[in-house]
Amino acid sequence: MASKRIDSVLVIKTCVEGRVGIIQNVDTYLIIDHHAGKKPRSIQVESMSPLGFFSICLRAVPLDKTVDFYKALGFEPIGEDAPGLRVSLSHGNDTLTFMSFLDDNLINFRGAHIHNLKQELLGQGVKVKVFEELRDKEQLLLDDYGHPLPENECGHFSVYDPDGNDLFFNTHPEERAPFEEAVLSPPPLVKDAIPEHGMLGRLTYCLIVVDLLASIKFYERLGMHVVREKDRAWIFPPDSHGDTQFLFQLEQGQKKDVVIRFYQHSPDRVGLEGLGFKERAGERLGWLIYDPDGRVVEVISTSDKRLLPSSGTS
Repeated sequence: MASKRIDSVLVIKTCVEGRVGIIQNVDTYLIIDHHAGKKPRSIQVESMSPLGFFSICLRAVPLDKTVDFYKALGFEPIGEDAPGLRVSLSHGNDTLTFMSFLDDNLINFRGAHIHNLKQELLGQGVKVKVFEELRDKEQLLLDDYGHPLPENECGHFSVYDPDGNDLFFNTHPEERAPFEEAVLSPPPLVKDAIPEHGMLGRLTYCLIVVDLLASIKFYERLGMHVVREKDRAWIFPPDSHGDTQFLFQLEQGQKKDVVIRFYQHSPDRVGLEGLGFKERAGERLGWLIYDPDGRVVEVISTSDKRLLPSSGTS
């Protein structure tokens, strides 16, 4: 895959069954069929509202053992603990939240206007499950037919990607104002930089998916930008979503899974092996270890300064 930026338009050359390329910006997709020799066709896509503040929630049983494992890797508590139930640990600017009561890992979005966002997702053809307004947190306003009015800002619901990964949206009253303020704030100048120092490097949450193309289409329907490279794809929101930016990865695999992946300029082989990492065979130099819940934690050596391919994002 190659990519470059022409003015404000991101040009991405991909190979999907050898014949399709996509030129993408926030609102327009230009579809090119190289075999048919047809003129490019453009379709307008309504931009989605920001989804919420992004966080990663991981099932951890037993919780204490998992937390101790990540602390040994250099993660630090950030003061959002619920003893026996939830512990949040930070690594640089990244945070992982471990929960003993989850049935599976999930991605959590918080702070958005929950009713309006639900309606937008339904309008995009996304199935919404487990929707509930927080009736005990605010007055529930109904129309003449008994349906909730958009003034109801709080509540929760889930949507599931093609592999069944749970995207959990929930908002409490005190989260609305900070989120709207962040949306109006400028995005980071560089949101995919790989730090020069540190044992592990830049954390990247990676979802292993069975059908990469189906997953890409799903996240595009959520309003996300996608940059694809070979068997992987990077998912991130447009700059118009302000300072609510996030970045995670999809990777083609045989079955649904997650990988806690780090990219590092100059991995400390001795230090990593001292932590229990084993050198991983393959085309990319790297080391891996399994956490107490069986998840792969991986460090990949890279000479790149940024995660995304050249000009993949600003």
